[in-house]
Amino acid sequence: MDFAQTQKVLWLNRAFHADKKAKALEAKAEYDRSIAERLTRSCSGTGGTASENSTEDALIRLAETERLLHEELQKLVQIRYEITLAISSVDDIDMQAILMLHFLAYETFEEIAEKLNYSRATIMRKYKKSLEKMILNDTLKCDKIVV
Repeated sequence: MDFAQTQKVLWLNRAFHADKKAKALEAKAEYDRSIAERLTRSCSGTGGTASENSTEDALIRLAETERLLHEELQKLVQIRYEITLAISSVDDIDMQAILMLHFLAYETFEEIAEKLNYSRATIMRKYKKSLEKMILNDTLKCDKIVV
């Protein structure tokens, strides 16, 4: 794989990495939520300010995690849109399907071969050819969020 194709693969893999980060933030938000709920339950009926402060701190942490999660999900949506546009620059339906399944559905080449009824070798050949054909223009290379 040449340098240009490697750069395209790195660019296309952004969705996978953004998705992983969003899933990690979702798990953190769930954990922060459970801590806040446990603190709220354990503090109900007690008049201590220390427990109220820890509950408030937990709720603040939860709100910050949820804000970060929202931002990351917005980035993920934008990245997936940019990748979809780039994939649509390839003028072959099979090649588009391979790229979408691999970079947007995160499927392996073996899974794609089975799904599309091709051999793995054929999938790999079409994949490499699709990377050559795919066009990344300057507007697609940006990482800005459009909401």
